[in-house]
Amino acid sequence: MAVPRTSPGSVLFTTYNMLNLFVGGSQAAQQHYEAIVEVIRSAGTDVLAVQEIVAPDGQAAAERLRRLAADTGLQCEVPASGGSREAALAAGGHGFHVGLLWRDGIEPLPGSLRCRGGSDFWHSLVVITLDVGGIVVRHGAFHATPFGRALRADQNERLVAAISRPGGEPVLIGGDWNTECADRIASAGRWRLYEPGDPYAGVDWFPELIHQCQWDYDAQGQRRHWADLRPGDVLWAGGLHDAAALLGAEWQATTGHHPADVYGAHGVRRRIDGVRVTSQLAAAVRAHHVLDGPLASEASDHLPVTVEYLPAAVDRELVSSDLHRFADVPRPRAV
Repeated sequence: MAVPRTSPGSVLFTTYNMLNLFVGGSQAAQQHYEAIVEVIRSAGTDVLAVQEIVAPDGQAAAERLRRLAADTGLQCEVPASGGSREAALAAGGHGFHVGLLWRDGIEPLPGSLRCRGGSDFWHSLVVITLDVGGIVVRHGAFHATPFGRALRADQNERLVAAISRPGGEPVLIGGDWNTECADRIASAGRWRLYEPGDPYAGVDWFPELIHQCQWDYDAQGQRRHWADLRPGDVLWAGGLHDAAALLGAEWQATTGHHPADVYGAHGVRRRIDGVRVTSQLAAAVRAHHVLDGPLASEASDHLPVTVEYLPAAVDRELVSSDLHRFADVPRPRAV
């Protein structure tokens, strides 16, 4: 399942929602943990953003992230003041936490760890600066709220404010976005949505759709519903661009395959996991992969997503308003 590289100098960045990792002490929970570890090892990634480390508090979550790092052969500690080391983890407000891990040879810049948790987001955001072969790039892990479409849009705006500041450093964010992508791409001289269609179209109404859809009623009182793109549009309009859309990658769902997914139980297949980048990284993105083998499909209700980028191609002078100049430039295709 390891992702092939297009260049020896590239970096593979993977995002993975691990489905309630560390919940319970049963044999089934241990088997789940072992499956997640195997998925991560088989991905062969350089940097990993993870969601759903479950723990009662930040200290316990940090220890669990350290355990995951040790078992997957990755690193997760950032040098802090006084010679101490901190786990690259941001504690969420509802018992679900996010973290970052990286392989040997990649070095975190001391003092670069930034964490925002329950006071800012339903879950959390962690960001660090990594030296990836002599070039420094910021990487982050984010988990959006599963509930409240207006709250999701508001918190995406907060994320943009924290990440996509004018003159800021290039950043990649691996996330479970819990919303539809609203990025536009150039096609035959026009701009259109990257997503090929509404995943909720043709699906009979069920209560959980209030978290994902807008709706109204026709003259006969029949409810009509459609995907709420506003949270996703905040990200795109704010300068955080979906790597799959930048590449024109073939669409592939990341959820809906697992029995734990209530939307999947109603036939809904969604692409809500992915890597978003600031404009300086638009030309550096090289490939996009959804890791969908049998092991990954069984281990979690979310599939891992890997994006390959070339640090040497990062344009540190580019600002968000310049991104449209890439519309007519041939770009590497995802595989």
